[in-house]
Amino acid sequence: LFCRYSMGRWMSRSSVVYGPFSIVWGLGGALATAMLYPLKDKNPLFIFAGGFFLGGVYEYSCSVFTEVVFGTVFWDYSHIPFNIGGRVNLLYCFFWGIAAVVWIKWLYPPLSHLIESIPDKIGKIITWALVVFMACNIVVSMMALIRYDQRSNGTEASSSWQITMDRMYDDAAMQRIYPNAVSR
Repeated sequence: LFCRYSMGRWMSRSSVVYGPFSIVWGLGGALATAMLYPLKDKNPLFIFAGGFFLGGVYEYSCSVFTEVVFGTVFWDYSHIPFNIGGRVNLLYCFFWGIAAVVWIKWLYPPLSHLIESIPDKIGKIITWALVVFMACNIVVSMMALIRYDQRSNGTEASSSWQITMDRMYDDAAMQRIYPNAVSR
């Protein structure tokens, strides 16, 4: 929604090649839940401050990780005031804080109640199916990103996995999935 409002267009914010899943937001949400849910009965300002700082540190760390591991920058906030190395900025830290309050105070409690109402056996099957799907999705996405970086550096495909990635995830597909990715 923010991209639509601020840039006038819809944008994929997915981290993986299959589905609209954001690893950054998903892991960030899990981390925020684990660290901030104990504050659920506190003043929302405590939760906001926790989300603000936790989100900022987390987003900065994710930016460094993806650049080091994949050789790719997925976001660059250099044009936004009060940024740190283009990796995080004050405005988005406010978004992390607001998201933390909304999640901890209003969204997570009923969602947790709904999840807890699923019978154990069905819940385990669903959980393991999702774990296997996402693990495969992440591995394929990593391979596609590594190959995308290799292609941008002029490395020809010489092994079967590289040829498969070139066929399934050519530059056009990768630019559609990761519109902000820039090789470094």
